[in-house]
Amino acid sequence: MELLTQARNVGILHRQTQAYITAVSSPMGISFSECILLMNIYGNEGINQEKLSTLLFIDKAATTRSIQSLEKKGVIRRVTGTEDKRAKKLFVTGKGREYQAYIFKCLEAWEKVTTEGMDEAVKDQVFKGLQMMAEQSMRTDLSECSEFKEEGHKDAIEPEVE
Repeated sequence: MELLTQARNVGILHRQTQAYITAVSSPMGISFSECILLMNIYGNEGINQEKLSTLLFIDKAATTRSIQSLEKKGVIRRVTGTEDKRAKKLFVTGKGREYQAYIFKCLEAWEKVTTEGMDEAVKDQVFKGLQMMAEQSMRTDLSECSEFKEEGHKDAIEPEVE
């Protein structure tokens, strides 16, 4: 498949998934980013904010803002760690637990929509491939992209101006 088509398809899937999660989380009064964090706290009770940021590969400041908002909304609570007073452990409240079944039911529905017509083997292959791509992209030092330019490949990055 052509690289541009792949990039377009990944972008479309990302934007549509974000729009879907935004739509299904809005009745709960939480944003897309808050929903993503909450879904990951469900499976990682007691995780601290730093580890959550690392797990999701997102900015620590953005994590902090969303965590503070979820806490104000009564969906999660932060507990100061006993060994490290700076590390706040994250736990879901009763209110947050009420959302869990709904959120995961919505995610299952979205998976059905996006994988309709695929057999289990194809779905498994697609999901494993996406996981591998995500992991590889996280290991990539983006500052190395400038090295490509410095190695005499300037024309591949910057088009000639006439």
